[in-house]
Amino acid sequence: MKAIYPGSFNPFHEGHLNILTKALNIFDEIYIVVTKNINKINDSNFSSRMEKINKAVNNPKVHVIINENELTIEIAKKYQCSHIIRGLRSDTDFKYELEYYDGNKFLDPNIETIYFISDHEKRKLSSTIIKEIANYKK
Repeated sequence: MKAIYPGSFNPFHEGHLNILTKALNIFDEIYIVVTKNINKINDSNFSSRMEKINKAVNNPKVHVIINENELTIEIAKKYQCSHIIRGLRSDTDFKYELEYYDGNKFLDPNIETIYFISDHEKRKLSSTIIKEIANYKK
């Protein structure tokens, strides 16, 4: 089975790696999709994020790709993936993810979204907080 793991991954951190590790126990092949999140202000340096993820992961079952302007469901279809991987940290994430799930099911009822809960010690910091800390440490 193949799956995609979409996200802005800005930066890719231990929580993302934790979710990926869990997903690798289920899926034969995973495409990490570095995506622009229209709800977040982030840089458009997709190549840099892609390189960092490749270095962090280094697994032949994982492929890192860039998505600048396609819907997640279209990427899943393009790579013949039956599942979308998502991570959950909190009840706030769940509320957002429920809408995300419904939207994707509307677009293609045959592609399933599977959720992983990151381990407790990995879910404390979001990418946004990590970037903010790094900014103040400059």
